[in-house]
Amino acid sequence: MSQDTIPDLLTTIPQAAEAIRQARTMVFACHVNPDGDALGSMIGLALALAPLNKEITLLSADGVPEMYKFLPGSELVRQGSDTSEFDLAIVLDSGDLSRVGDSVLPIVQRAAKTIDVDHHVTANSFGDIRVLNSKAASTSEIVYALVQHMDLPIDKAIATCLFTGVITDTGSFRFQNVTPNTFHVAAALLEHGAPPAYISENVFENRSFAATKMLGATLSTLTSTPDGRVIWAHASLEDFIALGATDEDTEGIVNYVRGVRNAEVGVFFREMPGGSVRISLRSRDTVNVAEIAQQFGGGGHKMAAGCSVARPLTEAESLVIGAVIAALPAVS
Repeated sequence: MSQDTIPDLLTTIPQAAEAIRQARTMVFACHVNPDGDALGSMIGLALALAPLNKEITLLSADGVPEMYKFLPGSELVRQGSDTSEFDLAIVLDSGDLSRVGDSVLPIVQRAAKTIDVDHHVTANSFGDIRVLNSKAASTSEIVYALVQHMDLPIDKAIATCLFTGVITDTGSFRFQNVTPNTFHVAAALLEHGAPPAYISENVFENRSFAATKMLGATLSTLTSTPDGRVIWAHASLEDFIALGATDEDTEGIVNYVRGVRNAEVGVFFREMPGGSVRISLRSRDTVNVAEIAQQFGGGGHKMAAGCSVARPLTEAESLVIGAVIAALPAVS
């Protein structure tokens, strides 16, 4: 979907608000391997809608990673399947409907109406109502705008969830996606009680022993193209077993990979049980990694994306790194 065809938020936010008010039962979903923005926007919106007395089910195919269980309302998120049928499905931060995961997808598809709320704007955008804004640094920013439009109160719990989404998707305001509105929203959430030090400690300074060991093991595999423009690393299935680690213990490692000086793209590969490899891609500004992820059935946005490849680790690395190199702009 091109920027010219993105529905106007001045139209779609009121449409979404009306659909929410009309629905009695709702299901919310986010993408697999959820991060702080996926969970923060989903839970934050659900908490904000509490005064409307709706029946809301929150689904995450991969559950809630340990590092995000500090979020108020995280205990409401369910991982299992559901046979219910809902008046309305709201999918947050997913880019592509398939990214909600195989166990959640049929539930969303059974809903009478679907709303796509996202700052990832791709050719695979979906839904009867599309609340999309590629200029937003996080989906939580868009949820804040929706809650404001509906004139719903924001308490400390809601502010904590949405602020978590803002700081995780901006790397604590370090990434190039930060806009003046990002700071306006962050300031408003602080006024509503969001505790930045507490959130930052939980998100960035609360790694488990296994996660810290995994970080070391992964960084020992760092590999670079001869010109240093692409850097990648991997965690093998043997690493996970030896360290007693899980996929959630790899959260944030890709940012260390991309952080190598002069690297334009950083890629992190994780070998999963069953023969698939999960891949996280990060770029500075020269390469649109969402387009690369889409080649392998994934999604995301220009500077942060992900996908999965059903190949052995070495083959997955070769395929994806080849695609990244092909996408590099010519050096002037």
